[in-house]
Amino acid sequence: MRRRLSPYERVIWAAGERLPVNIAAVARVEGRTTPARVRAAVAAVRSRHPLLGVRVADPGVWQGRLTTAGVPDPGVRVVVRDAGAGDSWVRVVEEELPRRFDTRTGPLARFVLVDAGASFDLVTVYHHLVADAVSAGVVLRDLLTRLGGPEHENAVPPGAACPPGAHRRAGADDGAGPAPVLAPPADELIPGPRARLGDLLRTARALGGPVRPPYPPDGRLAYHAWTLEREETELLLKRCRARGVTLQAALCAAFARAAAPGSRPARIAVAADLRRVLDPSPGEAMGLYAASFVVSVHGTSGDLWAVAREARTAIHARLTPRELRPLVRVFRLTSFLPHRAVGTLVRHGESRGPRFDVSVSNTRLDLPVAYGPLRLAAVHGAAHTSRSGAPLVIVAGMDGRLFLSVTSTAGAQAEGLCRRAMDHLLWAG
Repeated sequence: MRRRLSPYERVIWAAGERLPVNIAAVARVEGRTTPARVRAAVAAVRSRHPLLGVRVADPGVWQGRLTTAGVPDPGVRVVVRDAGAGDSWVRVVEEELPRRFDTRTGPLARFVLVDAGASFDLVTVYHHLVADAVSAGVVLRDLLTRLGGPEHENAVPPGAACPPGAHRRAGADDGAGPAPVLAPPADELIPGPRARLGDLLRTARALGGPVRPPYPPDGRLAYHAWTLEREETELLLKRCRARGVTLQAALCAAFARAAAPGSRPARIAVAADLRRVLDPSPGEAMGLYAASFVVSVHGTSGDLWAVAREARTAIHARLTPRELRPLVRVFRLTSFLPHRAVGTLVRHGESRGPRFDVSVSNTRLDLPVAYGPLRLAAVHGAAHTSRSGAPLVIVAGMDGRLFLSVTSTAGAQAEGLCRRAMDHLLWAG
């Protein structure tokens, strides 16, 4: 594989030279495995998802290329968890997220096996250039399928066929193994060859706005994760349906109330899956097919459900092709800038302070629970894409439960925000 970075990818690459742009997904698994099996599974899954083994070649002044040439398999670090150290995986996430990837040598993904004998945690970390939340979920599923199958070499599960718009290797279904899944970058799946003035205006509205007061950093990235079990999750979803709001809107309302920014509305960053507006859809292809926008939510404008209805209206207005496509297409305007200048602009923008109070990303993962003798007990996400201290909250729904986490350099302040938000969410009648 060898292709030019798209304008959107080029901006993320340039940003990553100056700022953290890493994401992670963690699978907590009941059952046994070995480091050798995990390394074999990673090598096999790389053949299906080539972006697991890429680097940026020919990084010139204005352009770079993604290539698989000369890139080793992603590394698998092994950590042995003591019987009483149930939070070892949390410390691993805190260690791995700040570690930058060397984009010139690759790969842009790495793995950590936290082995506890009768169970294990698999921490997967990616440069945001090559993966989003959906990609991370697909890779976890494929890895666990390999680890749990006969001799750990079973085929990709049913329903994981090559998606529309993705490219398959000729003859890949002849028993030699699963076909590679590749799709063009998001930019190439958006109609229209040029960025328009309207794209710039919509992007400024989606991402702009006042800078909030800086969070007081404590100098260390902190990660905290928790779970809403089935009973709590079912009750919460039932209340959302009865009030006519989405879970995302309820989450934004709860965090807006918890942020309590005084007389001004809370600014909530919301992640959007672009697969819904790209044509053709990249399906299960690995890559960066996500964007984000900021909505203002008046956390004190009524009871929680009134605030949630306000948030639902604001979010739905942005989740349309007309509003989402410009968030990627606008980066075509940066093609004339050297990539170092792009990175400097991004760094300068962040140095002014965060443009949101909290980021809330919510995704539902259609992951099987059973993989032969293995059972997926939990899955948590994580992200480190800012040094501003603004809390990044990730919510993943799976098997009737919600798995939540927050990453921030604001330390106890971020954890306190999450506790208040959960109180608002779970105690609202």
